[in-house]
Amino acid sequence: MKILSLTSIVTTIVISFLNLSISDLSAKAQTPNFFCGKIGSIPATIVNKQGNNIPIILWSANNYFAQSGEDALTRCTRVSGILSTQQRNKYQNITVGTYKQGQPIICAAIGGYCRLLYQVPHGQNPQQAQQELLRRVVNPQPNLPPITIY
Repeated sequence: MKILSLTSIVTTIVISFLNLSISDLSAKAQTPNFFCGKIGSIPATIVNKQGNNIPIILWSANNYFAQSGEDALTRCTRVSGILSTQQRNKYQNITVGTYKQGQPIICAAIGGYCRLLYQVPHGQNPQQAQQELLRRVVNPQPNLPPITIY
């Protein structure tokens, strides 16, 4: 009787462990993956969510980042990496900051620095711009148009 009981306990523990491992793998498989690709000839920050590639940001202007020395493809690659890193804290560090000339920016607060993602388009409310980005990265939807950076 005790052997049967011990066998049942061990079996239950093994099954529980396997279920945890499988559910953990399932959660990892559903985690969106950001990368830099292209839509036509335009660099784009894209998220792969459950096998669907969804554009998040189109980097339309190649000279937009001349002050930083980055072209659109370089910025796309860097921002895609930052967004992938920000997943761990559920994008809580995506914030609004101010650039050198007082221009509002969307950035990721990392280690005391605000890592530039992009400048808020002229005339747009910075908090609205932040919410638009968060809406796209937290729950990517193929029916939402990407943010276009000119």
